[in-house]
Amino acid sequence: MKIRKNSHHFFYLYILVIINIAYTQSSNQLDATQLDKSQQPIIYREYGVKPLPLESAINPEEYYLGPGDRLRILWSVENIDNFVTIGPTGNLIVPEIGPINVLGKTLADVDREINEEIKQVYKSAKVSIDLIRFRQFKVLVYGAVNRPRYVKMAPVSRFNEAINEAGGLQKYADSDRAVLIRANKSSNIFIKEFLLYGDVKNNPYLIDGDKIFVPFKGINAEEQKKYMEYDNANKVLVTGFVINPTAHYFRPGYSAKDYIALSGGSLDVGSSKRVRILKKDGRILKRAYNETIEPGDIVDIPETYGSIIFGNTGFVQALTSIATLMLAYQATLR
Repeated sequence: MKIRKNSHHFFYLYILVIINIAYTQSSNQLDATQLDKSQQPIIYREYGVKPLPLESAINPEEYYLGPGDRLRILWSVENIDNFVTIGPTGNLIVPEIGPINVLGKTLADVDREINEEIKQVYKSAKVSIDLIRFRQFKVLVYGAVNRPRYVKMAPVSRFNEAINEAGGLQKYADSDRAVLIRANKSSNIFIKEFLLYGDVKNNPYLIDGDKIFVPFKGINAEEQKKYMEYDNANKVLVTGFVINPTAHYFRPGYSAKDYIALSGGSLDVGSSKRVRILKKDGRILKRAYNETIEPGDIVDIPETYGSIIFGNTGFVQALTSIATLMLAYQATLR
């Protein structure tokens, strides 16, 4: 008995050790998304950073460096391997050389400049420079989009990605064109040309300082103000008898029926005719199927009267049951 008891203790201890090892291994695995947001020094987690997908290899003669780009500088002498980030002012601090301003210079330009400078220190030295992480910058997207704001982009990001990050086009947006503002010059972008024919000229890469304006179509300036809302973070909740009760980002100009459609539509037992809107100030709007929604509204779809009365039993089935009972009752009276 004592041996059996000890074997049980050993078995439990073995299970605990296995669980602990499994947990340790899983917690030590590199999670690229977490690493990218951590506060650890970047040099210790350089290869844990999640890479951005590329359409093609970066051409050093065409890629212009900017603040936030991360470079790896490898020296042929002394086996020196440096990781450096271009500062907010555009300066790159290179060991043994000092600061080099990279604004307006390509990756190939900086490579050549550093190799010229390094010869002042080591006559036979050769330095190779690799771009290992792209910078991020902000692009302002405003006008007829669902969430006008600054969006984070990278040098490999394109025009349509910025519009998507701003929530996509409003229902009153001019879907035929948008305006790219670069260095105080405006150019029309016809995004449908890209969507239909793959014309990348109408879906250009973005650079630091770009702005995107999406014009309205068919409504005047005063009406446009009604479809712009600062309180976009205050979501619209759709509850009740819909296929997918959930919260939605506020979309200027959308009515209750639009949000019901976004939630998959009403269930068979949901009454779209008796839709209620619960306002933030406590008011309740009844029969509000076509009412325009404001940020923070709750759209509630109640149960149909038929479902309340008959439950899961269908109306025809209920009438059939009632008729059967009446016939049975009449038969008892004969």
